[in-house]
Parts: sequence; structure tokens; C-alpha cells
Amino acid sequence: MATLRDWMDKTDIDVFEAARAFGVSIYAVKKWLKKERTPRPAMQAKIKKVTKGNVTGDDWVPKE
Repeated sequence: MATLRDWMDKTDIDVFEAARAFGVSIYAVKKWLKKERTPRPAMQAKIKKVTKGNVTGDDWVPKE
């Protein structure tokens, strides 16, 4: 499993492309990347689908 940033780097996808793929604004993606916001469960499921399981709900849970 990878973080959203890891997945974007690995697939050479920028913030604009990620926003388009997830159906959100670039600002939402930027906030997720900065860990200022966490996607809602439905969006986490969409991100998991779009990333083919590389980014899952577990990736949004803060690690201690």
C-alpha cells in the first residue's frame, strides 16, 4: 500500500490529473496531501478504486 503522494509520484500524476480522476478540486487534493483534511469514506472508496487498491482507507489513518 502507498500514500496518495507515493501513488502520484509512482504513476507520474500531478495534482490536476488526480483531481480530475477523483472528481474533486485541486484544492481538495492539495489538502489531502498536506494532511490538512481527510477524504470522506465514500471518497476514500473512490480513491481506492481509481488507484487500483494502492491507496486504501488505512492510508488515511494517522500512524502513531
